[in-house]
Amino acid sequence: MASQLTPREKNLLLLCVGVLVLMSMAIVANSFLGRRKIAQEKITVLQRQKLENDTWLKDQDFWTKRRAWLNEKMPSTESLGRAQGQLLEDLQNQALDLGVIAEQPTLPPLLPATESHREVTVSVRLRGDQTVILSWLGTLQSPEKFQAIRQLDLEIDSKAREKTPQVICNLTLARWFKPESGI
Repeated sequence: MASQLTPREKNLLLLCVGVLVLMSMAIVANSFLGRRKIAQEKITVLQRQKLENDTWLKDQDFWTKRRAWLNEKMPSTESLGRAQGQLLEDLQNQALDLGVIAEQPTLPPLLPATESHREVTVSVRLRGDQTVILSWLGTLQSPEKFQAIRQLDLEIDSKAREKTPQVICNLTLARWFKPESGI
């Protein structure tokens, strides 16, 4: 036969059941708040992504025109090695026409093609009149030529004997071409 619980035992049992219910509610609440925090972070990331996508959609006409311009104007080449040699020859001829000394030409290794373009680069050391070199450097980089100055180190030539300031310029010039599959 089971004996009846005393009032004190009943109170302790109710207290234990209350603590168990309270702790289970705390565990459920903690789990809910953790999942809610993760969901809020995902919502924030998705809102940012939506804002960015909306911006891209607004600029779609601009980028479509730019892509069409690239398809029409970007030069193509059969051989990147030949194009690299041609870029070096053009650079040396321009320097010669301006009276700038081009020395130590190097052909860096060809970079792998990307989805948007193929690239050739040449490096050369230039010596000459400061104003001539600076004005010439301003004409080398342009979107129409698909050329960009990758690296430029310019220093005053302290050993020069000329009256006008002379500079030594280490230049790396890049030219871009259409990818093999087109844009």
